[in-house]
Formats: sequence, C-alpha cells, structure tokens
Amino acid sequence: MSITISVKQETDKEGILFDVPTDWEDITLDHWSKLSTIIRKHQKNSDLKKESHKDKYKDFDDIEKILEDVEFFDNIALNKDIFCFLSGISQDDIKRVDMKQVNKVIDTIGALTEEYKPKGTRSFELDGETYYFPSEALRKNTYGDFIESTQLDMTIDHMENGRFDVLPEQMAILCRRIDEEYDDELIAEKAKKFKKLTMDIVYEFAFFLTIQSNRLLKISNMYSERKEIV
Repeated sequence: MSITISVKQETDKEGILFDVPTDWEDITLDHWSKLSTIIRKHQKNSDLKKESHKDKYKDFDDIEKILEDVEFFDNIALNKDIFCFLSGISQDDIKRVDMKQVNKVIDTIGALTEEYKPKGTRSFELDGETYYFPSEALRKNTYGDFIESTQLDMTIDHMENGRFDVLPEQMAILCRRIDEEYDDELIAEKAKKFKKLTMDIVYEFAFFLTIQSNRLLKISNMYSERKEIV
C-alpha cells in the first residue's frame, strides 16, 4: 500500500500531504508511464553528457572522477523531478523543501526499481467487471488477434512512453470478459480504460504475453524445420 508523506516548506506550517507508491499495485499504468518518461529522459541526457565528457576530457587522468560527478549531479536533478511529479510541488517551490524530505520520498519508491516477480495472474477486475487473459495457447482468441497485438511492438520506439503506450492496446485486443466478442471499434475505448489498471496487473500481462510469444515462436520454428526435412 502507498504511504502518505507530509512535506513542509519554509513558508508552509501545515505541510503538503501526498501519497507515495511503495508497490506496483499502488501506481496506475498512466501514472507510471509519465514517471518512467521522466526517468528515461534523464538517463538519455546523462548518457549523452557522459559521452561528451569522455571525448572532451579523454586526456585527463581523473576522467573517471569527472564522469562520477556528472552522474551525481544528474541523479540529484532526476530525484528533484521525480519528487515534483509525485508531490505536485513546482520546480520553484521545491527550492524551499529540505533535501532530506526529497531523499525520503525517493527512498520510499525504491521498491519500484526492483524487477517485478510474476504471480501467475490470469484475470483482473476493472470498473466492476472481470477481464481474462487469453486462455492457454490462445484457444479463445484468433491467431490474427495475437499477431495484431504483437505487431504493435514495432511502434514502441516512436511512442512517447515506449512500451507503456502499447500495452493498453495489446490488453484491449486480447483481454476480454467471459462473454465478450472481439470488436475492433471498441479497442481504443478499452485501451483508454485500461490505463487505469495498476502496474502489477500490467506486468502480469506483459509476462504472460512474452511466454505465449515464445511458445508460438517455438512451434513455428519446429514447423519450419519439419517442412524443410519433408
């Protein structure tokens, strides 16, 4: 469960209360997409800065120390942006926040940096309805549905939030209520609704989809090898 943190600024006696996620079930796909975009942006800028410094200071004996300093200050900037995003405090107001409180928030969400361990979930509740992952070997979904959903992976590099922009639509195509038939016109609406799902469910689906993809790829390879022998 998330925890509530009170942050006091120099001119604020009451303090600002906001929730900080401590587990994947505390944060929605939509919220995590925006947060991960902030993280990726900083990582990309940091990598570019390091490459620039490697070239600029390549003859310096203490080049490693220079790169460590770059990483240190980039991490401070990243932590500040994460804190502002989670708390709603502006970039100007954060200047009046004690650094210890910023670090407390960053340390609290540390669990979200750990690799997710799947639990084997095969269904989820949303808005009072139960949706199911495709049945084993996708028997209740056509092969075309699966191909359509996996082809979306090719668009990941062009998406603002990477794979997190693709997963809602993949889930909208493959995850259905027990009596639901596929309807292409409803996919966009379902995908928008699925952005409210928490990340534990989203990661369960991502693992499930990866397993199914590997199985179908293995079957396809076996068929191709057999065909060559014949």
